[in-house]
Amino acid sequence: MWLTVAALLALGGNARGQDDAGAPRASMTCDRVDAPGRVRCEVEARVGADQSITWGDVVLVKTPPFVGALRGRIGPHDATAHDPSVWRWALALVARDKGTGDVEGRVRLVVCREGKCSPREVPVVGHVVVGE
Repeated sequence: MWLTVAALLALGGNARGQDDAGAPRASMTCDRVDAPGRVRCEVEARVGADQSITWGDVVLVKTPPFVGALRGRIGPHDATAHDPSVWRWALALVARDKGTGDVEGRVRLVVCREGKCSPREVPVVGHVVVGE
């Protein structure tokens, strides 16, 4: 069962001063597990219908003390979905003990609209529950 824990977070504008109406959105969900071990999470990034994602990755920046990341960066070739407006990545964490806490990351994207592309960064937070 997926536990949806992170609210959609939007990036407020970019370096070129575009409004945030078309800002990318990202979310992270993590499986709830009964005991220490592997915790599977999924990160999803979405852009507006008139935009497309041409590159993206996920960088994990903080984990709770009872959890470790198997990889700190999940690259574009590791994405499980590469649709023009939606990219997804699966990632695994290792829980060494029971507990609850937040995993923080950044989704880095190159988003194109009408032939113009720009880098974007969206923070994501996923909640991990192990054995509670």
